[in-house]
This record gives sequence, structure tokens and C-alpha cells, in this order.
Amino acid sequence: MTNHYGDGVAHANIARKVVDSPDDSLWQRYIQIGTPWLPLQTVLMLPLVANDWMWRTGVAGSIVSMISFVVAAVALFLLAKSFYRKEDSPSKELLPLVSAGIFLLNPSALYMQTTPMTESVFMAALALAIYSLQRWAEEKTARRLIVAALAMLAATLARYEAWPVAAFSVALVALAAGGDLKKRVKATAVFAAIAAAGPLYWLWHNWTIYGNAFEFLSGPHSARGLFLQNEARLGWAKIFVGHAFVDLLLMIVTAAVCIGPFLILLGSTGLARTLIVKRRSLLEESPALLLLIPFFFHAVSLYRGEIQIFPLSAFGLHNVRYGLPHLLAVALFAPSCVLFFKSKARRVAIIALCSIIALQYGYLISEGPSQIAVYQEGYRNGVNARPARERARVCSWLMENPVKPVILMNTGALGPIVSGGGLRYSDIIHEGTLRWHAINDRIPEDVSTVIIQEGDPLDERFRENAALSRDLAERFQKKLSVGKISVFRRN
Repeated sequence: MTNHYGDGVAHANIARKVVDSPDDSLWQRYIQIGTPWLPLQTVLMLPLVANDWMWRTGVAGSIVSMISFVVAAVALFLLAKSFYRKEDSPSKELLPLVSAGIFLLNPSALYMQTTPMTESVFMAALALAIYSLQRWAEEKTARRLIVAALAMLAATLARYEAWPVAAFSVALVALAAGGDLKKRVKATAVFAAIAAAGPLYWLWHNWTIYGNAFEFLSGPHSARGLFLQNEARLGWAKIFVGHAFVDLLLMIVTAAVCIGPFLILLGSTGLARTLIVKRRSLLEESPALLLLIPFFFHAVSLYRGEIQIFPLSAFGLHNVRYGLPHLLAVALFAPSCVLFFKSKARRVAIIALCSIIALQYGYLISEGPSQIAVYQEGYRNGVNARPARERARVCSWLMENPVKPVILMNTGALGPIVSGGGLRYSDIIHEGTLRWHAINDRIPEDVSTVIIQEGDPLDERFRENAALSRDLAERFQKKLSVGKISVFRRN
């Protein structure tokens, strides 16, 4: 169940390419990171994917996600403790525990933290950055500011949702920094220099490797590029482009599918109370408000057509997991609802809130844990979809009929066949190796097996140059819903 997401398999495969490269140079290993996925999860997996079992099962990524889940929970608890510290209530010490409980017991978060996906890593870095900024707003120490900037740097290397958070956090530091103008400028410059290093590095990475600093945004493997390649299948997403109200509503529904509609309502109510009651000290509490920015980033991305989301199970699930990071904001603000009640009634209100949380999460898993939306998204698209089932049959044949190295194949779309079919990247001449680009009119003499998916770059090279297929005999063919996969052996 932990390795159902195709993206999760790809994350583990990218890390394995780095450690299992047939090329010895550090640069050739480095460029396997590729684009458009940000590199933090890949780098964190590097010590683990060298183990064959951890790589093929996805456990290498699961361990990173589980550790991140714990970090996110602790950071959220500490943030809530700081956020509610000034409340005049004998039960205020319970509110951070409620926040942590909302996060820790969420079924969607519990499933995703077992996968090699990037959501848990992002939530950990974001929660740690916001907590550190909150502490800096209280203490105004250089150490707190640097820790916050480093955590924000990590978040910008985990997911793109952190980029606007980092930009707004620079403005927050400029406004909240105490002292004279010189001290304000210095604090802002230090924070901005560290936090901006992540996006600037990623622009350099894309420019150096692809000649386009925005390859992650407009390249063939970007969300925009994949949409154009699959426009016939994803054409429904056009109805959300350019409609701000519809996009906001869609994001609310997506968050509700992952978190629960009652908790979304409680979180919104708690946020409204915070804005009203703390309006005079809002600048001091403003780091917590940065948790809202990923929601609006997603809404704007939908408006511009940069991402596609469909969260309703009856019509298929697509990127429903994008609603999960908003759990941090809901978990932080939802306990504020009990503060509407007077002191004597607040303990009863906390019990009622905990009961609502239990009922909401109980409902989410009422049909079984495997029926939650984030699980079904991975299962339907990465396991039960026709292309995934067809690739699984190819993997089964490869396991039953091991092929000898050296293997020539394009591992982009066929990455799941590498990890699932018992192959190793060190035995493969693939698009990320030097030898791939040196092939002209003849296949290298040491190549014994060629694996081609109809329509992939290797298939196109064979069609353009018939001499490449000389001395090859087809051993296996699997027809796909689109094209076919063929395994050739040198005669």
C-alpha cells in the first residue's frame, strides 16, 4: 500500500539513479535529479535507496516521510503552544494538544506519511519554519531568525507551495523586525538571502542542465507540459481556468476531502476569531497566517491552468492530495473555536471539539482505510489503471525471464519496470547516461537487451534509423492501451 503512487515510485527511482549511475563522475550522478520535482526528498533518500529492498519497495522514501511526519507534529504542537500562550483560560494548555491530535490522527496524513511522496517533508519544513518565525517575532534574536530562514530554505526545496510563503515571510520580517532602520534592513537581508537561496539554486540547476531556468515550469515534464501531452484525457480541467470563485470552491472541496468538512468549518471559524480578536496584535501573530498561503497558491495555480485537481471519487481522483498540506492551518486554528465560550464552559467545549474530531475521522475511514481519497488516488492511477496493470505484467515477465545486462532503454515512462522488473540502473544505458548520447548508427556491442515502449524517445530513434534494429530479435511484446512494450535480444 505504501508504493501505490506512480510519483512515489518515480521519486525513489530518481534517488536510485544518483547512487546507481553507470557513470562515475559526480556531475553525471547529480544531473539525474532532473526536473521538475524539487530535490529535498531525493537527497534525503540517497543513503537509503542504495539498499535494494528499500528502493524497490519504496521504504527508503517511507522512512523519510515518517520522520518528517514526527517533525511536523512536534513543530505544530510548539507553534500552537506559542500561539495560544496569551489566552486567558485555565484550559489553554490543552489547545496545543488538540492541534497536535488533529494532525496526528488525520487518516490522510497517516497514509501519506508511509509513502515516498513529498507532502510530509513539505509539511515538516513549513511547520518548523513558521514556528521558528513565531518565536523570532517574540524574541527578536538573530539565532531564531537564522533557524527560521534555514527551515524556510528547506521548505522551498521540498515543494513549490513554499516559494510564495518565503516571499511573504521576507515582507513579514521587514515589518516585524525591531530597532532602527539599519537593524531592520540587516535582519531582512539575512533572512531573504538564506530563504531565497533555494529558488535561486533551482533556477540555476534548470538553466545549467536544460538551458532554461524555467524548465520546471514550462518544460515537457512540467505540470504544464504533461497537461499539453495529455490534453485529451485532462481536457475537463479547462473548466476551472480563469474562474476564481470556482477555483476557490474546488480547493475548499479538495481540502475537505483530505481533512473533513466539519474540521474545515471549525478551522475557518477559528481563523475568523483570530482575525477579529487579535487584530491589534496581528503583526506579532502573523507568522501563523503564513500557513494560509499554500491554499491561495493552489487556487491561483488552478486559475492559471498550471495544475489540475479533481477530488470527487465518483468521477475519478486527480491530485486530491494537494488538499493535505492545509491540514496544518486547520489544526492550528480549529481549537480557537472553544475560546468563544466562557471559562467554565471551555472544558466542555474542548470535549465537544474532540468528539467532533473523532466522529469526523471515524467517518473518513468508515468504509475502511483503503477507501480514503488519498489512498484511492494512488491505487486507481498507479495500480488499477490499465497502463499500470499492463506495466505490472511486463514486470512479472522480466522477473520470470531475467534479462542479461547491458540493457538499452529509456527509463522515463518505464521507470516502474526498472524497480518492479528486477533491473538495475547500473546495468542500463538510459537517457541520463553519457553512452546514451554517444549512440549513432549502431547499438554498442555489449548491449544484450533492448526494451522499447512505442512512442518513447528510443522508439523514435529506431524508426529514424533502421540500422539500429539490426541483429535484434523480439522476445516479448505486451500491447498497451496506447502502443506496446517490446523486449528485444541481440541475435
